Amino acid sequence: MKKFLLALAVLSVFAGAASAQSSVTLSGGVDAAVWRLNDQWQMSTGNSGRSNFTLSGREDLGGGTYAFFALNYRFNAATGEGTSQPTQGRFFRQSWVGLGGGFGDVRLGRMLPVLQEFNGGFDVFGTETVVNQGPITMHAGGAPAGGAGSARNNNSIYYRSPNLGGLQIHADIASADQNANANLPGASGTERPVGIGAVYAGGPVRFALAYDRGALDLKTIGIYGGYDLGVVNLMFQLEKGELSSAVEQKRVSFGGRVPFGAATLKVAVARWKNDAGPDFEPKKFAIGLDYSLSKRTIVYTDAAKASGDGLNSIQKKAQFDVGIWHKF
Repeated sequence: MKKFLLALAVLSVFAGAASAQSSVTLSGGVDAAVWRLNDQWQMSTGNSGRSNFTLSGREDLGGGTYAFFALNYRFNAATGEGTSQPTQGRFFRQSWVGLGGGFGDVRLGRMLPVLQEFNGGFDVFGTETVVNQGPITMHAGGAPAGGAGSARNNNSIYYRSPNLGGLQIHADIASADQNANANLPGASGTERPVGIGAVYAGGPVRFALAYDRGALDLKTIGIYGGYDLGVVNLMFQLEKGELSSAVEQKRVSFGGRVPFGAATLKVAVARWKNDAGPDFEPKKFAIGLDYSLSKRTIVYTDAAKASGDGLNSIQKKAQFDVGIWHKF
């Protein structure tokens, strides 16, 4: 009997250790705002990305190796509807599983390619709010995917190297037949989407360079930078991408985030140019304010105005929002 109780106690210790080495986390946020877009007032969901939940987990396999996964779902807080393209039979916007260790990590599933993984981190407005709606956005990657890298790739393999003194290499590859350009929904790809890039972060400096080729053989190059001066965090994006085999577009944005107390002021300008002709060369100015009620709850307001060639009178109307974002 004593031996049995001793064996049971030993097993319980090992079971407790195994449990401590594995974890599953629920995270995400809910965002709702009232905004004016295209001369119409409506309730929105902060440009969809903020209203989401993610199930993620990690298990220690020993020897510095671990397994991990993530499942991400987006929804519209104003209507309760999902925004993860349910008409295509898709529930999760991103879904992947991988292994990590001293070699870096590798993921398999559906996820952002390298260029899109990088560029959102250099947008003053975080790719969200009414500022990133309409035909021209602050976020360089916010336009149709043909000119800003593949949006998300199915059947993808993504590799990240170990951190090498602040430098990290990223690479991805995906199957051709399972991916299509956002400009041509349902179109079958003929090329394997591939991407490669490098990102450096050291002290106040951040810098990234990325290349993307989509399933329709449309290529994009992106250069991104950031410098945190303390009183202002500056960010820069430059992308040059193909909208088709004959049309190329350049997109550049520059801005900064200025923290003061519980508030953060956001200011940015963007300019796009399409080489198909002189009729598309718009620009946009945006300003916004975030106020943190707590570490998890933010109220915000933003305004933006687009102008220049290639936009109609409705698209040139001022955009405005006011909303609340709660993270969990």
